[in-house]
Amino acid sequence: MNIGHIWVVLGFLLVAITKYATAVRLRHLAERVHRDQQDASQLRYKLVEAEERENQLKTETERLQAKVTALRNVVSSLERSLQRHSGPVASSSN
Repeated sequence: MNIGHIWVVLGFLLVAITKYATAVRLRHLAERVHRDQQDASQLRYKLVEAEERENQLKTETERLQAKVTALRNVVSSLERSLQRHSGPVASSSN
């Protein structure tokens, strides 16, 4: 074998090794991208759940605020009614 053949063989070997290393890197990169996509999908699902929960809490808060307002109105009405029937009532301070 002459020196030219050795360089050709070494060149092919280098190309084959480079191709193999690139294939391994690409496979690992593809696996990583797949994992990242799964993680992103799970995070999107959790985000949707959190948004739904936030909406439920907002609705519940509005409902409770309406109840508080109604109760305040009832108390205020009762206080006015009591004042009309029994005269002025001294308010207590805390």
